[in-house]
Amino acid sequence: MALGADTYVHLHQADGRFLRTLSGHSDTVRALDFAADGTLLSASSDTTLRLWNPQSGLLKGVLQGHRDQVWSARISPDGRQVLSGSADGELRLWSVPALGLSRSIYAGRGWIYSVGLSPLNPVWAAGGQDGVLLWNPQSGHRLPLLGSLSVRALAWGPDGQLATGDRDGQIQLWSAEGRYVQQWSAHRLAVSALVWRKRAQLISGGQDGQIIFWDTGRPQKTLQTASVLALAVGESRLLSGHDDGRARLWSLDGGLLRTLEPPAASVSALAYSPDGRLLASGGWDGEVWLWNRQGQPIHRLSEAALEITALAFSPDGQYLAAGSRDGLTRLYQTGSGRLLQSLEAHGNGVGALAFAPNGRALATGGRDRLIRLWDWRQGRKVLEFRAHESHVTGLAFSPDGRTLYSSSSDESLAWWALRPEGVGLLRRVMAHARGLYGLALSPNGRLLATASHDQTLKLWDAQSGKLLRVLEGHTEAAQALAFSPDGQRLASVGWDKTLRLWSVQGPLLQTTSGFVRPLYAVAWAPDGRLAVGSGTLRQAGTVALFRP
Repeated sequence: MALGADTYVHLHQADGRFLRTLSGHSDTVRALDFAADGTLLSASSDTTLRLWNPQSGLLKGVLQGHRDQVWSARISPDGRQVLSGSADGELRLWSVPALGLSRSIYAGRGWIYSVGLSPLNPVWAAGGQDGVLLWNPQSGHRLPLLGSLSVRALAWGPDGQLATGDRDGQIQLWSAEGRYVQQWSAHRLAVSALVWRKRAQLISGGQDGQIIFWDTGRPQKTLQTASVLALAVGESRLLSGHDDGRARLWSLDGGLLRTLEPPAASVSALAYSPDGRLLASGGWDGEVWLWNRQGQPIHRLSEAALEITALAFSPDGQYLAAGSRDGLTRLYQTGSGRLLQSLEAHGNGVGALAFAPNGRALATGGRDRLIRLWDWRQGRKVLEFRAHESHVTGLAFSPDGRTLYSSSSDESLAWWALRPEGVGLLRRVMAHARGLYGLALSPNGRLLATASHDQTLKLWDAQSGKLLRVLEGHTEAAQALAFSPDGQRLASVGWDKTLRLWSVQGPLLQTTSGFVRPLYAVAWAPDGRLAVGSGTLRQAGTVALFRP
């Protein structure tokens, strides 16, 4: 089974067990189809189509040429032709062996939502905003079936009958030659998916959240679920995709067998080990994953019950601290993945973590406005003080370990002197017009960078607290930032779904867009790799790797 999830294709076994993720598209995957030989076709809003070997996960080819988003696509059973329809009304017929365009026509003035090949003759059907068009590419014959009524779904039956479903919830049946046969009211909202089980049984899915089994126009069974986006049927099972981010596997008698959740939750925290060999990611599902350089998972750490909010490696890379919305900070051995310590909970959750340069002390900041210093190996709290008037969102130690910097959603940035007799406030500045979400210290310890809900980044002299420059460019809240290994560049991400690279002298160097979800986390490895984490609350999240 193949499922489209944002820019990715997730492959599952027939029983629903997850196999692998296929990546390559840069925008939402809109359509999937299999050829008889197992070749998988994917179509995307990035204007391309891709052909995959699902067994190996390898890409077989890319079809490029559409000028607008591709919303529908089918591959012929013999795998030799692909028809695709785009948001500008263009139909393109591709020759798969040559990976080239065979011919194209315009089927209407707007979106082509669904396409399909007749099982009886070389006639393709395309349904869109201007109705349905039958097209025989061999003869060039075109036959429009419906006028201005927007068709959202279509499916050819095994005997050549064509079923179409429109935005008003109506289903129409047509003969193999395109003659009108029948129409009935099926759904309260648009018909969004159609599939034939056998000669006389049609299954429809609607935006009203119903899946209905039909026999010659009469309803036989109705399943109530979330708004339906897609349907696929096998010998004994029905697969449905929904706009709640889930897919559901049903028996054909209507029993729900399994709900397929996205394989990862939104990525809310990232950290590279000091040597760059490990990447840690944490998400809204409370899990921490450790990955090697090849992007393979090494450990899955799942003790937390709520979102992972902060991650930090010890200076020697042997240990990882993970802070959670459940308030606890957990310490793991990176080699074994073994849990070593759980530190006393912060009220309402942990907001920030930082190891001291010598690795012996760990600072934790909480949504309870407190900062704590720990002898983490012993699990002993050394110091606790109220640092801000709202959530602590960032922490960093100076290279000599004598100063601790903290940021908060109370809009302030603070400098703390750490002395044997206790802590003292050195300086506090109201740094931004709205709350601070990110804090980073340059590798040489001379610059502090802050990211804010006010959409700006600011650079500060870490010694004097002087504001050096303001970096403007994000169009929504800036969520996280990281310095390059040489300290000359700054990476930032935000709710505007962009990754931006800046010179520390001020100029914006590069903007990377095309992400389909907000970006929450960024980390820069010593070898120059850049990791970005995205997601939308509890829906599927991703980690993207770059080499800027």
